[in-house]
Amino acid sequence: MIRSLSMELRVVDPKTLLDNPENPRISAPNVEADRRLAHNIKIVGLLQAPLVRELPDGQLMIVAGHRRRRACVLAKMREMHVIVTSADEKLDGLAAGSENIIREAMTQSEQWRFVDKARRDKSHTDAQIARALMVTPAYLKRLSLLAGLHDPILHAIDMGRGPDFNDLKVIAAAPVEEQRAAWAEMFKDMAEDNADPAQYRLNAEDPEDIVPWRDLARFLKQTRYMAVDARFDEAMAKACGVVWTEDLFGEGGKDNRFTEDGSAYAAAQERWLADCLPEGGVRMEVGDYGQAVSPDGYRRVANWMEAEETDVMGYFFNPNTLKIDEISLRPKEEEELEVATSPGSIAPANVAAPKERAAISGTGLTMLGLIRTQALHAALDAVVEDVDPWDLVAALLLALGGQNVSVHTAENAHYGQRDAALATLFPEGVLIRDPALLRQEAVAVLKNVANCTTSQHSGSGVTAQLMGLLFDADAQMPNMAFDDFLKCFSKPGIMEAGKALNLLPRNTGKEMRTAIMAHVGPEGRWVPEQAGFEPAIETWKAKLARMAWRLEAHKSPAGDDEEDGEVEHLLPTEEERTESELYDLNEAERIALETPDGGETPESGGAENDTADLKAALLEQASEVLTPDDTDPEAGAAIKAHLDSHLEVVRIAA
Repeated sequence: MIRSLSMELRVVDPKTLLDNPENPRISAPNVEADRRLAHNIKIVGLLQAPLVRELPDGQLMIVAGHRRRRACVLAKMREMHVIVTSADEKLDGLAAGSENIIREAMTQSEQWRFVDKARRDKSHTDAQIARALMVTPAYLKRLSLLAGLHDPILHAIDMGRGPDFNDLKVIAAAPVEEQRAAWAEMFKDMAEDNADPAQYRLNAEDPEDIVPWRDLARFLKQTRYMAVDARFDEAMAKACGVVWTEDLFGEGGKDNRFTEDGSAYAAAQERWLADCLPEGGVRMEVGDYGQAVSPDGYRRVANWMEAEETDVMGYFFNPNTLKIDEISLRPKEEEELEVATSPGSIAPANVAAPKERAAISGTGLTMLGLIRTQALHAALDAVVEDVDPWDLVAALLLALGGQNVSVHTAENAHYGQRDAALATLFPEGVLIRDPALLRQEAVAVLKNVANCTTSQHSGSGVTAQLMGLLFDADAQMPNMAFDDFLKCFSKPGIMEAGKALNLLPRNTGKEMRTAIMAHVGPEGRWVPEQAGFEPAIETWKAKLARMAWRLEAHKSPAGDDEEDGEVEHLLPTEEERTESELYDLNEAERIALETPDGGETPESGGAENDTADLKAALLEQASEVLTPDDTDPEAGAAIKAHLDSHLEVVRIAA
């Protein structure tokens, strides 16, 4: 027994210790965690004795160490060491609480490195370490694999900015050299001058300095072919050169072996198909598109068919997944074979009861549809001069709701806005002529349909940007001087952006980003020219030029002998341009399409006067249609001025 001024070490039965009623831990204990600690104590012993206090009746009450006492009881220990304190009793609560609060656990990377070092030192076997930590040997190997991650990745994980489990296992499975190369590529613009981007570490003081883990994992991911999907045995695998690797992140109790050698894996699968086909099985060949082809004399058994004794299993090698897939086959009956082999024969069919004839045949319905369309178009032509603007808005909403219109809205947008607007405006099939309601529903549909996303499926394209010009959306653009957006610039691009703000050149892109944000300030507003709506004008003009070229190309009769130079300005090359080539017309080609002289404007003033007259007429018509009768003169003049500033008449030579 060791005695000191305030401490005394004793050996006691853990079952005799009393719980402290003032224990700060009031949550129910984790039984599984207690069992793991008990198992660890059995292997390495009790590393730290609980702190206890002797009561007036001689019993010992725990101050700190309730979980250790529970683990010793679970370990069926009859004796354990405790430290009896004689310090001020008022400090017991402070000691119990502070022990749990200030204690800091090892970081994840520290735990991984500890396990890896213990395995490499060979002072303990994997079995001993696994028993001490109460984990499986495969889990130990996984921790060693994680300990070998690229150092900046471990640093990010310790900061709490690491990847999720799925991304982590992909990254850890890649060689460290590939991790380093991918990290360097990802942070090449963030590293300081002469610094190795592969060693870039996240800034702990910048919460927005994060890693796009999904992109990193996608870059490092390798296709794996699993042993559980293989039909061949170990001997055939060895003969074909298949080498298995254990997936240390795989689910326990399953075969998690894999290989990344697709050629060897495919060779072994095809060898099994050739040499080891089950008795009664039928080998199936693969068509041009990787689909199984039914062999002669067999037909596939559909899911709805009942099984028959004559059914056999067909096997084929799937070139897309490298798996051996199975398909149920059924031998064809003699009648089916005779029909299939007899030229010009007609297969017998079940005679069904004749259907009742419709009042109007399909041909009649087609004709009726054409007649109705002509009538609708004639009705629209009749009102084209004086149509009510709000009737026109409602008609546009109806047109957008047609079955022949497919609108892909922006991501996560509600796709049923058109139907909701029509139900509001036409509740009984007749339009509710409420200007405020029409405006509200029209704007709602426009917001639902028109968007400026870059998706080729749901984006509206240049028309939405023109709509932004029409309604002055540039004024609604937010301040773009924030880090996430500025990171999207290339180094030359960010330098050019800084130059436009009259900023001095910087050594790195990161320094220029910081300078731009500091220059604009949190209360300022900066929108780069290419981010606004104004560039849409040139894009729209180029699109009109392409449309005009296609129109003229269709008008020109194929095979006619035309005089040299008559349509050269419409045909940029000797071969017919594809759609993608038309889309990429440069500025010189666009000017050549707009003017017959290859880019030089006509000298005659007659064409210019005609263009001016045409523009004036178009402005007059557009302002009359878009300006309601009750609009005050100043508002009408503003609409006309806005149209004048955004309308340009381009003459295309015939």
